[in-house]
Amino acid sequence: MNDFDAVIFALLGSVMELLPMVFPSWFPRGGADQSSARALWLGVVGATQIAIGASYFVRAHAVPAAIRIFSAMPGADRDSLALQNPRAVAGR
Repeated sequence: MNDFDAVIFALLGSVMELLPMVFPSWFPRGGADQSSARALWLGVVGATQIAIGASYFVRAHAVPAAIRIFSAMPGADRDSLALQNPRAVAGR
């Protein structure tokens, strides 16, 4: 997957999420709780598509940026973030 594919995934998911709100007559309410199975399916699949696109951007852009920021920290500050004795965990 590349950036273009991730954008298309997120846009497609957004369209799937918006369709039941924009065109409610296309999704007749026929369930016992007056819900539409089509609208529910589009909502779930749309959210999944958006999550796939967003997770790509997090993995491809946000995580490397965070790694660059944390690797630019001076060496003295890195030791202050480390645990004193990582093997001394209670209950083990």
